[in-house]
Amino acid sequence: MVPTALVSPHGHTVFTVVGFDRVQFVSDVLAAVGAEQTRIAQASFEADGVRSTGQFTVQVTDCRQLAQIDQRLQLARGVIQVTQRAATT
Repeated sequence: MVPTALVSPHGHTVFTVVGFDRVQFVSDVLAAVGAEQTRIAQASFEADGVRSTGQFTVQVTDCRQLAQIDQRLQLARGVIQVTQRAATT
């Protein structure tokens, strides 16, 4: 279960995803989020040829949806770490 402290009062949560840099990594990560019918408010990714790091803000409706997104991200090919925090907007 995802603690409610990870959801801001406006329903925004910031995810940071680290994984192996490869073709379609960003697409696969964002597809995992989109599979939950979630609005992505902001996204940025950086890659160095070995590792890719992305940070994006999503708007969620409840903790169940947040847990589903986290689970889908963990299962995306090449992902090695997923963290989240409440947005400070």
